[in-house]
Amino acid sequence: MSEPNSAGASHAVCQLTGQWHGRQYLLHVPGPATEAAGPRPLLVQLHGRGIDAARFELWTGFSALAHEAGFVLAMPEAVGEIWNDGRYGAPTSEVDDVGFIEAVIKDVGARLSIDRGRVYLVGMSNGSAMAGRFACERPDLIAGIGQVAGTVGVSVAAQAGPSLPLPVISFHGTADRSAPYIGGRAGGLGRLLMMRHRAGPAVGVDEWAAFWRLVNGVGPSCEIETLGADVSVRRWRGSNPLGDLDFYRIEGGGHTWPGASARIWIPPIFGRISTTIDATRLIWEFLSVHRRG
Repeated sequence: MSEPNSAGASHAVCQLTGQWHGRQYLLHVPGPATEAAGPRPLLVQLHGRGIDAARFELWTGFSALAHEAGFVLAMPEAVGEIWNDGRYGAPTSEVDDVGFIEAVIKDVGARLSIDRGRVYLVGMSNGSAMAGRFACERPDLIAGIGQVAGTVGVSVAAQAGPSLPLPVISFHGTADRSAPYIGGRAGGLGRLLMMRHRAGPAVGVDEWAAFWRLVNGVGPSCEIETLGADVSVRRWRGSNPLGDLDFYRIEGGGHTWPGASARIWIPPIFGRISTTIDATRLIWEFLSVHRRG
């Protein structure tokens, strides 16, 4: 169990002990006004490369939504701000981040009343690829993932065989140079400034959707909805709600979080941000209706 310390008015810093000594996460708990009668859902948020958990939360705004919806928000910190998402070449390739995220989930559950059937994992970029890896290796611990600007490493997908279906909601820009929509390696100025270390290739969005269709047992046909001039979403549904898939395609979108404040992004580095949709709210609306067990 961790020992919490004050991190200002909104977050507590939780230091893990034992095997995970030196690792920490931020914990945001809604106030009494939104306290649920029973155990609360838990959303675990994974930052991208080159940014810490607190600054990344300013991009997503999940803590504000947590107060409205009544879920607990945990924000783990990667070693050197780089998750071991399974792509080779990273300096953290020996770090057991799958085990660390599992430890965070258990630690939150030891401190608070958490609904273990409603634990969700969300990430962007390197954090998105880490969420993808965790989903492949430990689907039993979560009831869904949300991914922005990231899929999973080619090497991870090649070896993965998830034993359970899992809901997935994905957002990806077609002009994302840091995490190309078609897969492969990162390029552009953002790679030099943010990634710092060259990573192995990632699978493309369409290949990732096909991967989960197979795991979840849903057919190739899907509902397609157009949202504004730049966003479309493909929805796959089957007989099991845990097989639900929503994949959002942002035409001309860059390596950005849809709906976030435009002041956060530098277009020459990250590309264009879409304001047509609010990824934070859509992720929660999708994930929150699913539960494991």
